[in-house]
Amino acid sequence: MFYSATVTVFNFYESSAGAMWYPHVIHGADLITDKGAILKKYGPDSTDSAELHITYTDTEQGRVIVDGLTYEPILNAAGNPLIWLPPKEWAKQVNDLYDDTLTFDTTDDFFWLGEWDGGVVNDAAFTDRRTEGFYAYMVQNYDYVYRITTVGGPYTVIPHFEILGA
Repeated sequence: MFYSATVTVFNFYESSAGAMWYPHVIHGADLITDKGAILKKYGPDSTDSAELHITYTDTEQGRVIVDGLTYEPILNAAGNPLIWLPPKEWAKQVNDLYDDTLTFDTTDDFFWLGEWDGGVVNDAAFTDRRTEGFYAYMVQNYDYVYRITTVGGPYTVIPHFEILGA
């Protein structure tokens, strides 16, 4: 499989310091936005409008997200491999580790077809009379923004995740 889309997965975390969105840019993902293909695969009750495939490899560090085109590890801003964690494990980390890891949580997380270069986002900076936070801002101002609704995987035969979005 060779994937060529660039997406940004935004992980939401709320603490006493406020609500933050941690962006993770993933090159070499596969994004399918063909509603007919999604209905054919998932049935007529599916309300999803996007299917995202993200590849990984198992390492000593854990499941490392890789570029679906080159199969090289995707690195975070510090140059470390981006490691996937299940949602509850991700939320239990100390704050300075959120940039090094990502999760796919159906509670608040979303993805966008594009490369976010604005760093970590303070949700309060996007709350005004027009929008109620960063996710609402993204939906209002950008195309191809999808809230994560279902997560399939990690699959092991062909190591990847299948993420549905609406």
